[in-house]
Amino acid sequence: MDFRNARPFWVMGAAVAGTLAFAAPGYAQSSDVVLSAGNADYQDFFRRSVCGIPDDEQEGSPPSSTIGERCRDTAINGGQVANISGDSESSLTPSQAAIGASSALMRAKAISSEVDKILEDIREEEEDEQEGGDAATIASFGPWSLFANVEGEWFEQDRPAYSNERGFDGDRFRATIGTDYRIGMSSHVGLMVHYEGYSSKFDKELPGVNFIPQANAGSIKSETIAFTAFMSHTFGENLWLDASAGYGWTDNEFRRNAVFQPSSRTLLVNVNTLGKADGDMLYASAGLGYDAYAGALAFGPYVRGRYVRTTIDAYQEADLSNSALNLNVSKQKATSLTSVVGARASYAISTSFGVVLPQVRFEFEHEYKDDPRVTLTSFVNDPRGTEFFAIINDAPDRNYFNAGAGLVFVLPNGVMPFVDYEALLGYRNFDRHRVTAGIRFEF
Repeated sequence: MDFRNARPFWVMGAAVAGTLAFAAPGYAQSSDVVLSAGNADYQDFFRRSVCGIPDDEQEGSPPSSTIGERCRDTAINGGQVANISGDSESSLTPSQAAIGASSALMRAKAISSEVDKILEDIREEEEDEQEGGDAATIASFGPWSLFANVEGEWFEQDRPAYSNERGFDGDRFRATIGTDYRIGMSSHVGLMVHYEGYSSKFDKELPGVNFIPQANAGSIKSETIAFTAFMSHTFGENLWLDASAGYGWTDNEFRRNAVFQPSSRTLLVNVNTLGKADGDMLYASAGLGYDAYAGALAFGPYVRGRYVRTTIDAYQEADLSNSALNLNVSKQKATSLTSVVGARASYAISTSFGVVLPQVRFEFEHEYKDDPRVTLTSFVNDPRGTEFFAIINDAPDRNYFNAGAGLVFVLPNGVMPFVDYEALLGYRNFDRHRVTAGIRFEF
């Protein structure tokens, strides 16, 4: 069954080793679904889908095609079929697809977080220009501003063997340009556009008896174009409110590298597939904070709420190695709702060339949604098209921290460059480091 052209369906019931019944307009047939409770479940899926073996039987009727050859490769003990080595079961389990929506969610949250940082820098500049002393000599040319940012991120996820998800590492690069307009002395509205490139590779699998894994278990590459509208308003000298919302389009490429090996361990077949899918993202954020002042020191608490929704279309893998084990992968959706409670501080240092503002911040973030999701897969070459393998991603951490530090330079002629670093702390088995640099011009 090609999920790209499938009508919507609803899960009516489930059991770990049983079946799921699907009901959809014009689709009254009941379909078998193997739930991925462990890597050995892949063999049940293989037996039924590739070899046509009913439950509790040893022999079936494999199709007379390339995918049928994979079934006949497993023949042992006088013709019994569908016994795959344990290493191959782990390798072929398509858990790479489980994090497609999660990686898109991470990218959308990063864009929204960057917007929050831009709004913070706008407030820093306005606060400094309105302070007395040397800062008062820094001219503000007019209500319009242009800005440009670049951001790089490095991340790594560790996972033990045979967990729902695989370990991976990668990086992300984003360029942002935008403009804003100051309304009076207390409000800003603006628009920005983002381009982002994302790349990650799944960890190499463990070797086994006559089992030689490929260099890595696959990869994800993605390109994103997004637009964000934002506003910021200050109430008097201390209280502020900001909000932003955006929408983006993604172009995704999913590679899966696996190894097929029968239980006799006398044959190795590399499985290399490539899937391409479009996607989109929607994100919105609102924050409220209070800044207090003690001479050149500014500090205060803030709270923020963020909503993100991402979608990746269903796709069909291309078979790059003639293994016949390429898959259909269902549409994926993910939703995140987080709250942030944080505190920030900055200190204005007057110099001969302008004002330098070192900044620090610390945040506690809580995730309310982003629950584990089921992604369905099926063999492209399954002649029956009624067997599915369900993969489930891991539950995310609910509580974690963000710590950041940076420098903002408020220079003459309305020029403001900055650099910022942020680290994710307290997130189990996941590390992330983010560096942002940019410049802003008033005119």
